[in-house]
Amino acid sequence: MAEAEFVRFLEAARSDPGLLARYSPMDLPRVLFHARNDGFAFTEDDAERVIGRLEADVVIHKDGEPFDGSSTLWRHMWGARYLDYLVDHVVARYSREELAVNERSERTNQHSKPASLTGPPKEAP
Repeated sequence: MAEAEFVRFLEAARSDPGLLARYSPMDLPRVLFHARNDGFAFTEDDAERVIGRLEADVVIHKDGEPFDGSSTLWRHMWGARYLDYLVDHVVARYSREELAVNERSERTNQHSKPASLTGPPKEAP
């Protein structure tokens, strides 16, 4: 459920410019501390898993690029605060429904990797 909490935090940051402005200058330990006080219960590992999934999905499925150092997504990271980059260039690429799919996938099956948010589901061999 904690990964779903990080998705909820990202959605809140996207929809509330004041929240994004407040958290954006913080380093990760401070984000974790203040987010918990604001009712978002997630860990660094939860954030890393969600970020990795979302970034990979943007690069591979939305941009149709290889997931390597040549991806155009990474250019948006340069010179930006990391949370701003995440909200403005990663989370912004998803509808609320797509993010909800990510949240539901994590809630229903915490130990397996969810299918792509935008690609068709893959059948098990």
